[in-house]
Amino acid sequence: MLTAGRFAATAVSASAIAGMLIAGLSGCQSELDQPERGIYRLPISAPGGEIDPMTAADPFALAITGLVTEPLISLDAEGALRGRVAEAWFASDDGLTWTVVLREGVEFNDGTPLTSRDVVFTFDTLTADATLSPGGMAFSGILDSVHAASDLTVEFDLVRPFSDFPLLLTGANTGIVPEGYRAGTWLEDPVGAGQFVLTEYSPSRGATYEKNQRYWNADEIELDGVELKIYPDAQGQLLAFQADEIDRTALTSEAAAAVDLALYDIVSTGYNRFDGVFFDVTEPPFDDVEARQAVAWAIDRPALIERVYLGAADVANDMTFFPDYKPSPSNVEQRFQDLDRVTQLLDGRTLSFTITTSYQLLGEVLQQQLNAIPGFDVALDVLSSEEYYADGEASPWLHAPVTATSWGKRAPSQFITMMYGSGAEWNASRFASEELDVLIAEFDETTDDARRQQLADEIGRLQWEEVPVVIPAFSASRALQSKRVTGELIGPIDFYTGYDLAGIAIEE
Repeated sequence: MLTAGRFAATAVSASAIAGMLIAGLSGCQSELDQPERGIYRLPISAPGGEIDPMTAADPFALAITGLVTEPLISLDAEGALRGRVAEAWFASDDGLTWTVVLREGVEFNDGTPLTSRDVVFTFDTLTADATLSPGGMAFSGILDSVHAASDLTVEFDLVRPFSDFPLLLTGANTGIVPEGYRAGTWLEDPVGAGQFVLTEYSPSRGATYEKNQRYWNADEIELDGVELKIYPDAQGQLLAFQADEIDRTALTSEAAAAVDLALYDIVSTGYNRFDGVFFDVTEPPFDDVEARQAVAWAIDRPALIERVYLGAADVANDMTFFPDYKPSPSNVEQRFQDLDRVTQLLDGRTLSFTITTSYQLLGEVLQQQLNAIPGFDVALDVLSSEEYYADGEASPWLHAPVTATSWGKRAPSQFITMMYGSGAEWNASRFASEELDVLIAEFDETTDDARRQQLADEIGRLQWEEVPVVIPAFSASRALQSKRVTGELIGPIDFYTGYDLAGIAIEE
């Protein structure tokens, strides 16, 4: 499965793009005959939003455009930064300017050179006040302006020092588009500087790609092309995988029971999200830190991972540092279920509350676990995604007393400023801490590794002790893959890794 962070999808009329054929896009490549290396066939669901690199929010729309566009920087499976359009990047002494040096000779798939002007246009559009891009939120309160210092040099001026700024350049909607590009026109002319060229798109069948012979690192691309095939549900994908129509499918309990696992490779697609339980700390009973701690110690995290994530997750410890991010807190006791502590923290009282969520399975497992322990009386209110994330001052995910919300992968300090920051717009817990505000500001500012580790330890301990949000697990996807596919993916197939298929080949 292809994965992406939590963003609300933007509706698009399927009839507007039905039957669209992208023709003649790769004619410039015909003279370069390549040996047959095969097509990598991947399943997706029908996109639920606009298919445009600047405005796509749906994970499958992002995949369709992401195979064609190229970011400045991406991540590998270990979370390390990899230069793509960018060859180098560095911060000024005061941390307020990041300079990005572009590679020479990078071209869009129509042969137009990619220059700093295209980068400036992309990020000006992404972060404009009237932007329709969900990816622009990542730069809010951080990026002030961007300008071209030369044809191959771009300078990003920040509002405040932010040592993880290069991580933001790996986010959604950051694939570079040409200067003057008009949002909403991409399917008419699917331009990009990425590894593949879109040759055909059907809203009912999927997308077909050929290798981009103009790609700056074309020698490392061993595939002839890619097919993204649309299936209505997980069962349809599994049947297609068993029929050898696709090369990959999610490793679920149903898939494990239906196939002979020895016939396939099991591959990891990395961490993609966490699902947090948010308490409104300004209202009883969770204005009492011991009530919040009682819930945190009551959850059976390994059992939750087996039931909710089918084993494809790692135990988390109520802190916003993903396991593949460095530095991570190193001095905090790992929470597991401890009923003696729960009894002590509850001190004879019963906590009665309702969990509001759009994630039914997670809510049901949490409710069942807690209600099996004396001292908890938990109800569940499951809403549709549209209801849960509805706009307005009373949006349930931000205003219900206890919520369970999915958060896509980000830099740790972004989570903290959005989820815990004093007055933050997405602070569902209403938690505020001057100490945390000071710590995270210094964490963002400093580039000294030893000091960053100390700060991570202090930030993690404060999150763990105050526990305004319980984070029980970091979700990681696993997939079954045909043995005709060789090589290892550089990282998960998503926007953080720039949909990087270098090194993957097909043996017919």
